[in-house]
Amino acid sequence: MKIHGNAMLRRHSALSTVLLVCALSGVSHAQTVSSPGAVIARAGDIFVSEREFLERYEMLPAFGRHRRSQTETAKLELLYSIIAEKLLAQDAAAKGLDTSFPVRRGAAEIAKLLARDELYREEVLQKSGVSKKELERGLAASQIELLLRYVFFTREEDAQFIRKQMRRFDDFEGLRIDSSFHAVRDTATLIWGDADPGIEAAAYRLKRGEISPVTKAGSGWYVFTVSSVRKNFAYASMASDVLRDRVMQTLRRRKEHARLDEFAAAELRGGTGYAVARSLRVLASALTQVYREAAHDSVVYLTADRAAALERICAPSLQDTIAVAGDQFWSIGDVIGRLMRQGFGVVRTALPSIPVRLDAELMGLVQRELMAQRALRRGLDTIATVRRQVEMWRESLLALSERDAIRGGVTVSDPEVWAYLKWQDSSIVVPQVQIRELRTRSFEEMQGALDDLQHGMSLGEVVRKWSVDPSARSSGGLSSYFPVTERAPIGGIATRLALGERYGPLAVRGGVVYFELTGRKSAPVDRDSSTAIRFAKAREEVTEKKGRRAITLSLAGLGKEKGVDVYFDRLKMLDVTTIPMMTYRILGFGGRMLAVPFVVPELDWLDVNEPDQRIQP
Repeated sequence: MKIHGNAMLRRHSALSTVLLVCALSGVSHAQTVSSPGAVIARAGDIFVSEREFLERYEMLPAFGRHRRSQTETAKLELLYSIIAEKLLAQDAAAKGLDTSFPVRRGAAEIAKLLARDELYREEVLQKSGVSKKELERGLAASQIELLLRYVFFTREEDAQFIRKQMRRFDDFEGLRIDSSFHAVRDTATLIWGDADPGIEAAAYRLKRGEISPVTKAGSGWYVFTVSSVRKNFAYASMASDVLRDRVMQTLRRRKEHARLDEFAAAELRGGTGYAVARSLRVLASALTQVYREAAHDSVVYLTADRAAALERICAPSLQDTIAVAGDQFWSIGDVIGRLMRQGFGVVRTALPSIPVRLDAELMGLVQRELMAQRALRRGLDTIATVRRQVEMWRESLLALSERDAIRGGVTVSDPEVWAYLKWQDSSIVVPQVQIRELRTRSFEEMQGALDDLQHGMSLGEVVRKWSVDPSARSSGGLSSYFPVTERAPIGGIATRLALGERYGPLAVRGGVVYFELTGRKSAPVDRDSSTAIRFAKAREEVTEKKGRRAITLSLAGLGKEKGVDVYFDRLKMLDVTTIPMMTYRILGFGGRMLAVPFVVPELDWLDVNEPDQRIQP
């Protein structure tokens, strides 16, 4: 694969616009127009603008939004969740997470995509205007359809030779063409807007009885004549405003494609972009092998599991360079990740074409990367519209990093998991432990007891001498067996000790404790047993619940510390649609991205009145 043209860009390009995947078809996106500077809430040092709120309300799916009676509640819930995101983002930045690799890489990638889209806007969209005269000609041409008689040639020299023999209309019908010219005669109905622009432009200039010049279209060359003209009822029956919009859309799309071809050819000329053949063969072979294992899929996509399988197969070559795009060098591992993110799919019956498909995908990726680098060199990532969107994404990434950091600081003990299992199923048998316990009133007394231990007294004798618990003095501190879920934190600590191992001193309510594990009931759970599987699942659930609680308490503390304001009157005045939808932004030069970052629902923190402490990771 070499960068020498723009066919891939043309095939993948589209209007720089927003694509809506709606819960109901045929519904378009609508927003209340508000002042760009209008704000609707404050979260610490960050203000939430009406514009951002409307974008994230309108462009993201949510349950229940179709109920008009629930609109105000849905608006308020989303706003509080956005406020929570901003609070977490500020806390993450204060901890230096804004300089972490995931956040910097994510924000840089978003900036690159949006800058490339802006380049398309400037160089293609804004230079693809339709003049009044062009529109009038299009409106006139759309009213009629033409029946053409044509001769198709696979070689231009054949077409030019035969065309010179056709001096009048009778020659077109009567001229015999030798089979060595690889020509085909046929007829076709030409409807404005559906044909190749070159064929269409030439045909609508012809009068009946005239013969066209040699015209290139598709994979060959045409010579044709108009045999009849009739009314196009589909276009003629349209209302004037609908017809005007349809014609304008067609003309603009054609001019965009023409401008895209012109701009891409100029920009890509001399650019550095290529694939390494050996690495391409390695990845194509691995893709074919992995995709063939998807026996029941009619279309096979590169899922996370299949990407992991690819990485295992390509392990010896995973860091080898497979493509170069300007100043970027992509390894096989990099390209696997990119293909997975864009959902590289192949029809099962077309698996033999994977090498060709992979080469084409790489060409598209490289060309888009070159365009993005051009956009960054122009500084299009620094213009106000792009910076605003990048900042919204950066704050979302920061909030996600802060959530991960908080969850990462959560620990779950075995007793907590057993307690959770017991709550789910009362028949669960919780492990029990027995200890020999020394309890004193203070650390000074405990130090005296420990000195006696060092001088050779047994722990039972020390308990009888120093313990403040009369029953313990009489029993030598030996306890009954008790579940590890009880007597926190002693039960939890005991689960980690070996028989005969001692722990302490430990401050507890009412004094200081030093103890020895003397007994344990219930054998260790076999790793492959059903109990072990339930235990592992319960640990995941408890970890998730504790993580959620930690985030909730952290948010409550941040809200109290940094301050939160909601401008309810402005919120109520905002008009929103009731259609839940997923919105994608179709990017210039190909590709797509979510129009706005997802908002993680965060409402529990509003119910925490007085958070006693911030949970830190």
